Amino acid sequence: MRLSGFDLNLLIALDAVLHHKNVTRAAEHIYVSQPAMSAALHRLREYFNDELLVRVGRDYELTPRGLSLVEPVRNTLLHIQATLGTQPIFDPAAAHRSFSVMLADTLVPRLAARLLQRIVPEAPGVQLNFVAWSRSGVEKLAAGEIDFLVMLDNPALLGIPSFPEWLARVELLRVHWVCAVSADHPTVREELTREQYLSLPHVYVRSPGEMLPTEDVVRRELGVRIDVRATTENVLEVPFMLPGTTLLAILPETLAQMLQPSLAIRIFPLPAGLNLQGRITLFWHRRSEPDPGHAWMRRLIADASRPG
Repeated sequence: MRLSGFDLNLLIALDAVLHHKNVTRAAEHIYVSQPAMSAALHRLREYFNDELLVRVGRDYELTPRGLSLVEPVRNTLLHIQATLGTQPIFDPAAAHRSFSVMLADTLVPRLAARLLQRIVPEAPGVQLNFVAWSRSGVEKLAAGEIDFLVMLDNPALLGIPSFPEWLARVELLRVHWVCAVSADHPTVREELTREQYLSLPHVYVRSPGEMLPTEDVVRRELGVRIDVRATTENVLEVPFMLPGTTLLAILPETLAQMLQPSLAIRIFPLPAGLNLQGRITLFWHRRSEPDPGHAWMRRLIADASRPG
């Protein structure tokens, strides 16, 4: 490819067309007129000697050549953005910048407040945007839509067999689980037996986007069969579902301990044989590692995750 014959400004238009597969939406995305975007697409078609975008029925689809350009064009733009946006030093007190963090809901009570306690007084020009956790977290990191992903270190939660090589990570903390029931539970007294755990009705937290039946998910994650009466995708909702019922739920220990004083619930150790283990990990794209602002935010998240 002859770079001298290519207007690098067209990369932005090309990325928009490849992403939206629609000239009008692509134009709106990069704030240009539709005629200007049509002209850019015409130049791109001439350069690549390919239609790139073709009508199929009522919709438009990318040609094989267009599909092959989606990832490399987006990565090129993100690398350019990271390079041009990176300053040799980062002064939190003087910086004007925003960071996006996709955060598992179990960590909101623990991590979000600690981060804001540091950022608000120390970095008045820095904005922190929290994004609800979803199975598209790795895709959003790759596309540059978020800066950080904080979740259990388990690729199965994202529907993938393993994490990609470009994903950098650091362990933040280990997770311990407990069982919780209503404080006035009619059958659970001083201890929770394994038999009670298996026989009582449960509230179960499903991962957002999980397609398998709940029974299969429970068997995969816990190795047992339980009577699931209610499900939710938000673990923060679970403690509020328990008071006054015979339901039982598994909760992160820190969350259960935090809410126990204000809710009518009791917590118990997991019954014998339910040895759940996990670790919360911070993920980011390796292309961001040279950025001192990004490094500052990584350190802040790690500090906020420490016990105490």
